[in-house]
Order: sequence, then C-alpha cells, then structure tokens
Amino acid sequence: MLVNFSVVLALFAAKFAFCSGKRDLAHYCGACHVLVDEIDYAIKQIDPRKTIQVGSFRVDPKGDQKTWEVPYARSETYLTELLESVCEYMNQYAQSTDPKTQKKTYVRTSSRKGETLSLSNISMNQEISKALRFACESIIEDFEDDIVKLFSKEGPTLQELQNSLCMDTAELCSEPAQVKEQVEPDEMEIKEEAAETGEEEATDTQEEDAADIQNDPEIHKNGATETHEDL
Repeated sequence: MLVNFSVVLALFAAKFAFCSGKRDLAHYCGACHVLVDEIDYAIKQIDPRKTIQVGSFRVDPKGDQKTWEVPYARSETYLTELLESVCEYMNQYAQSTDPKTQKKTYVRTSSRKGETLSLSNISMNQEISKALRFACESIIEDFEDDIVKLFSKEGPTLQELQNSLCMDTAELCSEPAQVKEQVEPDEMEIKEEAAETGEEEATDTQEEDAADIQNDPEIHKNGATETHEDL
C-alpha cells in the first residue's frame, strides 16, 4: 500500500505539537469553530418534536421511576453519537487566508443546501484536511463532556457557542468568532419571487390599459382626433 509521505509527515507534526503542548492556536481555533458549526447544524436537522426518555429507570419503593423526556437532538445519547462521526466532515473544508491580515480560517468548499459560499484566497489539499481532522478529534477527546453539556441547552447563537467552547473553555481562540454573512436559499427565492411578481403586475396593468382603450369608444375617438390634428 502506497503512503503519501507528506501526509504522514503533517500528521506526525500535528501529533507532536499536540503531545508537547505547543499547539498551533490559529489552527486549533479554526478547527474548534468548524467543529461547533457542524454540531450546531446537525442538531438543527433533527425534528425538534422528537424526544427521548432519560433519567433513572430504577423503581423506587413506591413503584415509580424518575424519568422525563428531553429533545432527542439535545440528549446525551445523540450528542455522544454525533461526536463520534462529526470530524469526518473536515474533508469538506479548505484553508482561507485574509489578503490584508494574513489571518487563516477554514471555509466550506461545498454548500449544505445551496447557500452562497465565498471561496476566494483558499488553499485546499489532503494535508490540510488531515490536520484539521486531527485537531477536531483532539478537541473532542479533551472536552467531550463540556461539548455535550454546552449543546444540551437551547438558546445560544452559533457565535455564542463558538466563543463559549473555543475561547472560554478550551482557550484556543483569543478573539470572538465573527458572524458569517451568507445568503440563504429561502432569501434568494423570496427575492426572485418578488421580482417575478413585479413583472407580472406590470404586464397585467399594460394588458388592462389596452383592454380599456379597445372597449371605450371615447378613447378611440379622442385618439383618432389627436392623430388627425398631428397630421
């Protein structure tokens, strides 16, 4: 089996940095933001009405069980399963470099549901994907309990979740996460429908005016007189 030496070298370097405590914080900060984004998106794809029973299934002396229902997407069962596979999505990201600040971030190279993506100034190769996945798995290994606890509650925005895990808990980022500016498919459809509606209304108005001219003899008469006078 052939092995790409550069990929092995990149993984070894990433593992060495991790084990020695000298992490590339810019790289790990970006990986943490991507991890939170993927978890948040996966949770939102689950029907919020779906629940799961949690608690103690032991029967007390009164014959009762202390159980209750929680949203399935926020349950420890689902979140634990999600963390086992979420890092597989790291191969859908590329490294983006800001031309002014030279700051490196990670962006998706394939849209989830048709949203507009900015793919300028990006670098995409197997080494980046492997290193990003390794960082993702390392963060989960170190902070799995914190991640499950963070996502077990509804309410915080994506940026608040990223700041909570990546800045406050893991201390991988030194600056707050930035809000992404993307045009969602629903917004694009609304704009297109509005434009089509405007065109249809204009066409209907023109057709109504033409019908009025043909049906009103006075308009025909006045129009003919004006044409005669012009001649």
